[in-house]
Amino acid sequence: MLERSTLTQRFQTTIPAAVRKALDLKPGEKIAYEIRENGVLLRPAERLTDLAGSLQSKAKPLAKQQERETARQKRLRRNR
Repeated sequence: MLERSTLTQRFQTTIPAAVRKALDLKPGEKIAYEIRENGVLLRPAERLTDLAGSLQSKAKPLAKQQERETARQKRLRRNR
């Protein structure tokens, strides 16, 4: 399927509805353009939520109170 749009004087364009739907784009979302030898690849920029769970740790998660105390201690050391 070929989709087209027009470039304005300010180099802006509207992404056709079929493309928005295919890429699952939402208003305000960032778009990445990857320049390749044979053209340009348009894709959604990585979302922070897409990265959730990608880092693994063997350490057990801290309780909220422990997190707060650790952060407080780091701030105190930094401000010395």
